[in-house]
Amino acid sequence: MIFDPQYRKEKRTARISMALIRLSLALKKMMQAEREPLDLSPLQIHALLFAAFTRNDVATVGNFSITIGATHVTAVKVIQGLVKKGLIVKIPNPDDRRVTLLELTSNGKELVSKLENWGHSLEESLNSMSDQLLVNFELGLGSLLSSLEKRGHLVVAEPCLGCIHFHPNVGDPTAPHYCELIRKHISHEASLQECPEHTPSLAD
Repeated sequence: MIFDPQYRKEKRTARISMALIRLSLALKKMMQAEREPLDLSPLQIHALLFAAFTRNDVATVGNFSITIGATHVTAVKVIQGLVKKGLIVKIPNPDDRRVTLLELTSNGKELVSKLENWGHSLEESLNSMSDQLLVNFELGLGSLLSSLEKRGHLVVAEPCLGCIHFHPNVGDPTAPHYCELIRKHISHEASLQECPEHTPSLAD
């Protein structure tokens, strides 16, 4: 059991697991301190960032719930709270009226601009590490996140480049790229936003 200090002495994976649990508690405390002036819950902040940085055609309530690892009901409640605050609007997908898309209001965009330094305490802590240590740390975390994603515990949203569905520069200048998953051409700006359905190509 990783909570047993004697067990951790014998198992490196147990020591790392315990470190990650302690890290998650520290992150929660740090994020709570940074969100207090905004009068928003951590999930509401995640929802605003999701709407801001996710490609607009996949910025749905369903994808938001998957991204944060919560039930659809929980995601709906979070979004409804932001709708009431006038920070997000729900609009029907023109390609599929059964799907609702999330879009920031002008007040929502203004608030997101104030979130520029959200998480800065963590970045400041990382800045104290050497470049080589950061390289190894990044590689290790990447492997862990990949493993968690494969086991269904996590969804990692990424921009289009490197996705198996992405075909760059095959259209006209206004929508030069093509997404095979949604069977649509998309603009270059849209391709730079995150997509919860990103599937890394074999080359990656």
